[in-house]
Amino acid sequence: MVQQAPEGRLERVMKGPARRMILESVFWQMPQQLDRRRAAGVNAAVLWQIGGRPDGGSDEFRLSIADASARTARRRHDDLPPPVLTITMDGVDFLKLITGNLDPMRGYFTGRIALAGDIMFAAKLGSMFRVPTAPTAPAA
Repeated sequence: MVQQAPEGRLERVMKGPARRMILESVFWQMPQQLDRRRAAGVNAAVLWQIGGRPDGGSDEFRLSIADASARTARRRHDDLPPPVLTITMDGVDFLKLITGNLDPMRGYFTGRIALAGDIMFAAKLGSMFRVPTAPTAPAA
């Protein structure tokens, strides 16, 4: 659905009432999509800043990985160690990323995804999660 939706439609969805439900559903599911084998030995936190709210602000979620498991929380937690990586992107690009319709490397190199902190950890992060891939069009 995301792949075939016009950009304007995705923007309206991510600025409308469904935004909060979509973001919270995705972050709630992240721990279930963790590949425990690939996350073994990792102890790190990632701050996700998802822009494009109707008020011009962004939603923040923290992903913590430790002991081959993950957990997520809404907003920053000042009582926890600082994240090793902060990922900043627009809500539409986030929707495309998590549905396999935006290649993370392409998003980074085209400026659609901003990274601050441990860039090498960012490259490793994607391999720790089972991310859907966009369906390919049937051959003609």
